[in-house]
Amino acid sequence: MRLCVRLVRGLALRCVVLGGMLVGAGVATVASTDVVVAQTVNSIVVQGSRRVEADTVRSYFRPGPGGRLGPAEIDEGLKSLYATGLFSDVRVNHAGGRLVVTVIENPVINRVAFEGNKKAKDEQLKVEVQSKARGTLSKPTVQADVQRIIEIYHRSGRFDVNVTPKIIELPNNRVDLVFEIKEGDKTGVKSIRFVGTKAFSNGRLKDVIKTTESNWFSFLQTTDIYDPDRIEADRDLLRRFYLKHGYADVRVVSAVGEYDPAKKGFIVTYTIDEGQQYRVGTVDVVSNVQAIDPTQLRSRLKISAGSVYNADLVEKSVEAMTIEAAKRGFAFANVRPRGDRNFDTKQINLSFIVEVG
Repeated sequence: MRLCVRLVRGLALRCVVLGGMLVGAGVATVASTDVVVAQTVNSIVVQGSRRVEADTVRSYFRPGPGGRLGPAEIDEGLKSLYATGLFSDVRVNHAGGRLVVTVIENPVINRVAFEGNKKAKDEQLKVEVQSKARGTLSKPTVQADVQRIIEIYHRSGRFDVNVTPKIIELPNNRVDLVFEIKEGDKTGVKSIRFVGTKAFSNGRLKDVIKTTESNWFSFLQTTDIYDPDRIEADRDLLRRFYLKHGYADVRVVSAVGEYDPAKKGFIVTYTIDEGQQYRVGTVDVVSNVQAIDPTQLRSRLKISAGSVYNADLVEKSVEAMTIEAAKRGFAFANVRPRGDRNFDTKQINLSFIVEVG
């Protein structure tokens, strides 16, 4: 009678590439007889372990009812051992009245090196990757490190980067882990588009944002390099621009960058829901602080009735009135703006409420 359960995780040897062809963390095969004799933890024999203590291996097999190890407990222990990332091969055999656990330990990393990197220093990359010298080599960790390195280059506008990890086998179950990097060129923004806009031309809106299109003079600037963070910041610039020009309901719905292989660059599209333009209806200053006369603050208003609504001037009016209240001895006065829209007349009636802060 014989039970054999095996999990295998192979790592490439002799400088074998671990790149995008690696799929999956391991292969599981199970072969069993009709009847499995229950075992105890004390009956487990551990073979093949060098760095990991035999008792540590046994500790992953947790007995079930009555202190016995049935097929379910053995399977769970096997999975737990594999999940540690310490072993490339784990075999469990039941023969001769004993449970034999044979393990092949993952190699120890002698050093982590980087080749081909000019735009990112070794020190920066070593901090980012999880594979470390004197640590255990783990294929999932190496794959995650590859993606992390790629992300670092993406942040600097290099989307054509290619990272290939290689394993160099050394004596005593040690390896060198080398990441070969082809950095590629920076990826530029070939075109900027605006969808849903009527009030302003594309050229006017391009002047508002920081991202620019690549041209003959791109070597003098970096704003044409595709940067997701900058594009997200441009959304706020566009929103503020519209608010400054009376479009109080504006929504910058999305800012999307798509890589165009034919142009070898990104097409950035901003989708904008402009809404309607408002003018200022009435402007009022209301003081809920008895000692503050609202007429004393009116002179600090930066916006007037009949003008195009301007969110910037509303903020500046709040700031100016707050300073004026402080000069008059009310340092903790709080000025809160309120706008009531009239959709029919396309006006916003403004009230500046003075309260105790």
